[in-house]
Amino acid sequence: MSIGKVIYYHRRKQNKTQEQLCQGICSVTHLSKIENNVKEANPKTLQLLCDRLQISLEDENKKSELVKHKLDMFYDAIERLHQDKATILYKELQEYKEYVHCTDMIYLYELYMLRYYLLLHDFSVFEESSRGIHKYISKFSPFEAYIWDLLQGIYYGKKEQFPQALLFLSRAENKAEEYQAKITEYYYFRSALHGHLSHYSLSIHYAYKALHVFQQTNNLLRMVHVKMILAVNFIHIGEFEKGKEMLVHILSDAEMLQDTETKALSLHNLGFLYYRQGNLEESLNYYSQALQHKEKNSASYYITISYLAEALISFSQNEKAAKLLSEVLDSFQDQKSPRYIELKILYLEAAGTKKSLIHYLIKHGLPIIEQHINIDRGIKYLQVIAAYYEEKQDYASANHYLHISNQHLKNLLTNIGSPVDLREAAVREKQL
Repeated sequence: MSIGKVIYYHRRKQNKTQEQLCQGICSVTHLSKIENNVKEANPKTLQLLCDRLQISLEDENKKSELVKHKLDMFYDAIERLHQDKATILYKELQEYKEYVHCTDMIYLYELYMLRYYLLLHDFSVFEESSRGIHKYISKFSPFEAYIWDLLQGIYYGKKEQFPQALLFLSRAENKAEEYQAKITEYYYFRSALHGHLSHYSLSIHYAYKALHVFQQTNNLLRMVHVKMILAVNFIHIGEFEKGKEMLVHILSDAEMLQDTETKALSLHNLGFLYYRQGNLEESLNYYSQALQHKEKNSASYYITISYLAEALISFSQNEKAAKLLSEVLDSFQDQKSPRYIELKILYLEAAGTKKSLIHYLIKHGLPIIEQHINIDRGIKYLQVIAAYYEEKQDYASANHYLHISNQHLKNLLTNIGSPVDLREAAVREKQL
């Protein structure tokens, strides 16, 4: 506890001037230095100041420890995805906000609040609060700087801006092991990010590290989520039996935990597994089951729709795919969203309107391919564009798009991420 800051807090709360508080005890200059932690006061001076403020050093120490304990419980509830418990603690901590702002817990408090906004998927409040706290980064402790990078990485990952997420999470890695007993979720988000970037070996590597950390804290739900990441990676690298065995266990765990979201994701991934094995009937069956457990028109719902449509197209069921996508696209409000654009591309592919597909890909698809679209699909679409120009004997354009496609493929094989200039993320950070 910073006793100087606590004295400042109570003095301001009691509407006392520095002169009123320190009269007969010490000089105003001396009190100012104490309040700003520039100078340590002797115990007798501190006791006299506390007596005049009618506060107890022992009580203040207990209060400070209580707030620290509540903050630890708050973050632990978030890491365990106990939203109801986190919300109760959030409301309790709000009552201490003014007090905390006069202690050395001020930045930790605000950073933990940022993590809560991410739990709620309240990105607008997260962005606004990040702008407010960003100007104090130079005053952060190493632990607080680590949390800042982690939270920004989580934010960009949730926004599907994966290169920016990778920049921040990579920056935090050198402290992850040091702080893993206190902040347990770094390796989980790092694994999920590499999975999105199709870096399967790296994703598996970080997943096992995450699993080890969550086992130490007995975080059962997050262990299930890590196993889901492992299962998907096994499917991608052709370890189908491993993936299937893990998904069946996860499905059982999800039913036991009454976790509808995890159950839906397990069913979706079983659909993906059978698609990769060439079993369309089983694939469609599991995708359809997954949709029944997902909120209609949610981001997760649209992801399953896109995979279902891709399966239909792959097995020449284009008419069914086009009909499904047409109905879904009609219900979309935001036609500029990456999710809409991805589904629209699939629709044009299913409809067989090649010219329209190429024009839409160039105008709307390319700007989001590097940021949002599944890398495998991105490479496929770039090659489709290249083939189109080759047919038109526009070899310069064909070579241009082949070059971009090859760059994506190279990055995929060498696990270096996206060709997007990562300096953009640094610029964004400065603008916060």
